Amino acid sequence: MSSSRFASHHRKDLSTEMIRTKIAHRKSLSQKENRHKKYQRNRHIGLKDVELDETLQDLVPEKASTKPKSLKTVLSEERKQMLQKYKEEKQLQKLKEQREKAKRGIFKMGLYRPEAPSFLLSNQNAMKTEPKKVN
Repeated sequence: MSSSRFASHHRKDLSTEMIRTKIAHRKSLSQKENRHKKYQRNRHIGLKDVELDETLQDLVPEKASTKPKSLKTVLSEERKQMLQKYKEEKQLQKLKEQREKAKRGIFKMGLYRPEAPSFLLSNQNAMKTEPKKVN
């Protein structure tokens, strides 16, 4: 009884809408794969670029070690150096900001109670000096 209930799920749906959705799904999958391949190629992780190897060898000074470095290790070292440089610049920026804050002084906050203007004070004094007489 349960097998006949879900038999419609096992049949192929050949309606035009289902065919269109399958085509759209395949197209989106291929686009996703192409995007991923392009991303990997841009990061130089996928296929190895011979010209890139030559330029990296020119940029990186040769050391006394005879062990050849792979492309990934060279790139990771460059990233580490760039990260270190970024951290140093960030630290310098923080120190500069702290110096600027110290020069400006401390910002004090509180209630602002201005002195009453002189023309208001004179009127109040005049009114206070004349007491009301009750007859």
